[in-house]
Amino acid sequence: MFSLKWFFGFLTALGTAALALYLAWQGWSHFGPRKPGLGAERRQLVDQVMPQVVEDLRQARRDVHSVVLFHLMDDPTDYVSDRLRAELEQTGIFEMRDRSLTEKVKKALSLQITSVADVDAALQASQRLGAQGVLYGGVHVLESYPGGAKLDVQIILAKIDGRQIILDRRYTKELSTTALSPAAMQEGMSKISAAQRFLGWVLMVLLLPVFSIGFIRVMVRKESNRANAATLAIYTAVDGLLAFLMVGASLESWISALMFLALVGAAFGYNMFIMTFALRMET
Repeated sequence: MFSLKWFFGFLTALGTAALALYLAWQGWSHFGPRKPGLGAERRQLVDQVMPQVVEDLRQARRDVHSVVLFHLMDDPTDYVSDRLRAELEQTGIFEMRDRSLTEKVKKALSLQITSVADVDAALQASQRLGAQGVLYGGVHVLESYPGGAKLDVQIILAKIDGRQIILDRRYTKELSTTALSPAAMQEGMSKISAAQRFLGWVLMVLLLPVFSIGFIRVMVRKESNRANAATLAIYTAVDGLLAFLMVGASLESWISALMFLALVGAAFGYNMFIMTFALRMET
């Protein structure tokens, strides 16, 4: 009886602690610090520069095969540092040392991650990790303005053996955008909630063939399978483009890809129904 009582007491204490931790995590998520957002224009700039950064590192690496990547200075959104790590891991030109536990905890809690400012600090911090080289640097400029955005980032690769800097390069790029550019459209779409975008897409898909039923009837009167197929393809392509803009500029996850295919399939079926209806009106 004593052991059973102790067991239930232990479960109660464990449940209380788990509940307290959950409430603390929810409180931190809602009221704790948050990373600043990064607009589509600035993300596009970083994405365009990273392939050149990786290629320069490939050519300059010499006999350095394993590196420690420190969080870049003045990168409060973490996007540039995370994008560089992702590119290097994907290409495999370096054996990347894992983030430290402290860095992982700070990242999970949206706290500022420690950076290094010079080669001595970088080499000293990386020696205990057993890597041959160290990557560090800083983001000097990453800002958007009316009509464009600008990036200025510095990447430094140092060899631990010999304390030698083998790459120190700054990458500067500007992006000019218009109201109809992909980055500007993506930026505008990101300000609209997912529910609003979906309802807007449904309305456009439903009303586009209705408002242009005259054009559909003209194409149907030609009694040509090729003309009918072309009409169906045009309307479905427009619906697909709108769905692409709604889902996002990239289909990197399988969920967004399935959502895109489902939306295009539904639009195709609806356009087929409207064309069949128009065909019956002409017979």
